[in-house]
Amino acid sequence: MTLENYASSVLKQLAEAQNYPQVETIITDAVDQLANKSHPIIEYLNELERKIQDLSPLLLSSTQFSCYRYALVYLHNYVVFPK
Repeated sequence: MTLENYASSVLKQLAEAQNYPQVETIITDAVDQLANKSHPIIEYLNELERKIQDLSPLLLSSTQFSCYRYALVYLHNYVVFPK
């Protein structure tokens, strides 16, 4: 699976998130899976960030919008402060 396809898959999972802890779990699980496959994690995080930023807020529910915005903050912190 390419990083773009993987990011799209995670984006779909984020669309179903109902709260911030779910967003964190989805992102950390995805990164953990990539780490096990020796993929470039920073490229994946950048791709996922681009995909989230390209979403139209007009097509999202308020929960989706909030979770996607939180995902952007979490991704930024994940890059700045990796675990």
